[in-house]
Amino acid sequence: MDNLESATHATEATGQILSTAASVVTTPELGSIYFNVQPWALTISDNLRATFAFDREGRPMSCFLDGGNYRFGLSGDILLKVAVPASPKLRRILSDDEGTRLRATVHAHMVRIVAGGAHALTDELRGWLAQILSWDEDRALINRRMFQSTYLPISIVPPDQYRALVLQVTEGCSWNRCTFCSFYRDRRFRVKSPAALQDHIHQVKALLGRGLGLRRSIFLGDANALIVPQPRLRELLQVIRAELPAESQRLYAFLDIFGADQKTTDEYAELHACGVRRVYIGLESGDEAVFTLLNKPGSPQQCVATVERMKAAGIHVGVILLAGVGGESLAQPHVAQSLAALAAMGLDAGDLVYISPLIVPDDGEYAQRARELGTAPLTPAALAAQLEELKAGARAATHGRARVALYHIEEWLY
Repeated sequence: MDNLESATHATEATGQILSTAASVVTTPELGSIYFNVQPWALTISDNLRATFAFDREGRPMSCFLDGGNYRFGLSGDILLKVAVPASPKLRRILSDDEGTRLRATVHAHMVRIVAGGAHALTDELRGWLAQILSWDEDRALINRRMFQSTYLPISIVPPDQYRALVLQVTEGCSWNRCTFCSFYRDRRFRVKSPAALQDHIHQVKALLGRGLGLRRSIFLGDANALIVPQPRLRELLQVIRAELPAESQRLYAFLDIFGADQKTTDEYAELHACGVRRVYIGLESGDEAVFTLLNKPGSPQQCVATVERMKAAGIHVGVILLAGVGGESLAQPHVAQSLAALAAMGLDAGDLVYISPLIVPDDGEYAQRARELGTAPLTPAALAAQLEELKAGARAATHGRARVALYHIEEWLY
């Protein structure tokens, strides 16, 4: 975790900057304003009550304000998270009007700091604040339109890649028929040509500007980019190497089980040599009946075998399990067989296990199939208990070597 991430996590936890490297400007008008300047980002704490983070373009990234944690997406959307005592955490995307008001509030805080600290600010901080104040509503609208012309909706990435540079090497999902997932139903699967990928990267760099420096890894979108046949994939990775700084070229991607099973250990070794560091694969469940309910391609056994091949080639994995899937009647085999599959994979340091609560609409295909099977959804209390059982079981199955964490899809924003 880099310094900016540390500051951001501290912001979300407490609303305060905890860095001893922060400089402080104290005036009668302002009180104490804390500045943490990083090469590509600035974090500001207003009297340890409100905290704001900006990228090198002055673009807002996050803030802690009046008890709420806000994350600003490149897309123009803003995610609000609020911890509610004795209740599930509130997570929602702000409406357009709410977003406009929040940006105005952030802007007003920065105007106050500039006006009250003009005589005490360094030239460096004045430069930063001038960049920040340039982000008015007109520029936010321009940024949103640039995003929409650069990307199709970026439906999801793994939590450890929320700060990655996303490149849509492919668009959509080559399978796109899992009952529990509707992320890519709005688009056909397409593999970009090398020329199209080069154009896409040029657009991405224009969108991010100096904010590109924060993106220390690359996530290859969309759902299973590595399913691309190896000769074409090799060409696409060569484009990335030519267009982007070497220090950002740690590559990460999703891959479905069926697609993963099509590549050999030698092909994975080639991908590792090209910079692929971790592949995320949705096991979801180790139980065959649950797997059938989900209409996933491949099988749990294929997932174990492909993970072994990836690891033999030096690539780490992120294995995703769903909590709540299969409902009440399949809960016991789902947990038992999922943990058995994890134990068979030989996961170690550098590997991840994500536990993601099942979130599906009541009128969707998964819910319909579950009703036909006669399996009722888990109650909120039972779901919470299964989450904890899977987390504890995953730690035991990997002998504490792999990192186990919650993956909540409602916390995603790019």
